[in-house]
Amino acid sequence: MPTSPKHIQEMLTAFWMSKTLFTGVELGVFDELAKGPASAEVLAYRLRLHPGALERLMNALVALELIQKENGRFSNTEEAALYLVKGQQGYLGAQVEHLSQLHWRLWQLLPGAVRENTPRVKEVFGPGFDMLAAVYAEPRQLRGFVQGMHNLTVPDAQEIVDAVDFSPYRCLLDVGGTSGALVIAALRKYQHLQGIVFEQPAVCAIADDYLRQYGVDDRARTHPGDFFEQGSLPAEADVIALGWILHDWPDEQCHTILRHSFEALQPGGAILVCEKLLDESGTGPLLTTLMDLHALVSTGGQERSAEVYGAWLEQAGFKDVDVRLLEGSRDLVIAHKP
Repeated sequence: MPTSPKHIQEMLTAFWMSKTLFTGVELGVFDELAKGPASAEVLAYRLRLHPGALERLMNALVALELIQKENGRFSNTEEAALYLVKGQQGYLGAQVEHLSQLHWRLWQLLPGAVRENTPRVKEVFGPGFDMLAAVYAEPRQLRGFVQGMHNLTVPDAQEIVDAVDFSPYRCLLDVGGTSGALVIAALRKYQHLQGIVFEQPAVCAIADDYLRQYGVDDRARTHPGDFFEQGSLPAEADVIALGWILHDWPDEQCHTILRHSFEALQPGGAILVCEKLLDESGTGPLLTTLMDLHALVSTGGQERSAEVYGAWLEQAGFKDVDVRLLEGSRDLVIAHKP
């Protein structure tokens, strides 16, 4: 029998940590500390904030190990300097702002999503609101969002490339590939491989920059389109990756995406469904169950098990389903086109 409610108390207050991080980014604390160590009084003057309240916020950020305090002066930790300062290659601030400004409000309405099995986007932002359109509407915001997705995706992309032998294939198509992180990782390891990043037109323009930056633009290109439109996917690839795509959509749309992928894939080719899989019971891993609730409240999609994806792939015409559990935020369900 539990001797205290400590476990429940930790969950009750977990959102305090998220909001502390969100507030530090929104107020520009990490950006200002990038100029050098400073006291709360100096930072408050620069940022036009109340010095006493700012010091309380910064003390909490110290406790969260995001900044450091020495002799009354604060400075960024190495982690914060890399990921929370604008202009840094690893910047994740756009993701922080996206979660704080959009998803935070959606999660407040999770009870209604559970009652009705519908996302809360229209309830929070109005009937005409489109979350993707909102991100795409402002070019600087979109570029920051893609940068954040790239930095989050690079470790997963490398893990996938290390887990899959791409040597039998000649062309990788990454559907919804954002910055092209998977294509970049695969092409840098396999010099014979060609790559295509399939994305929305506005994202393609940004992905082109990443392909040039990593020196694979001579073997990789972007292709704009809509994967719900039949014939939109280019038909030259012999390996197709769907990374964090299917979990955004209800079952019917997922079947459409898999059908179009099967039609576009070269005979003998492979498909990689890259999603973090629910276990057979549906009760783990913890992150996947929380991602499942996030999909419920935001996109209307859901996380699924390897058994579900395997059955769908076979229904679409694929054969020889293989499941590989990875350490990062994605697993693999691999199948082949006869």
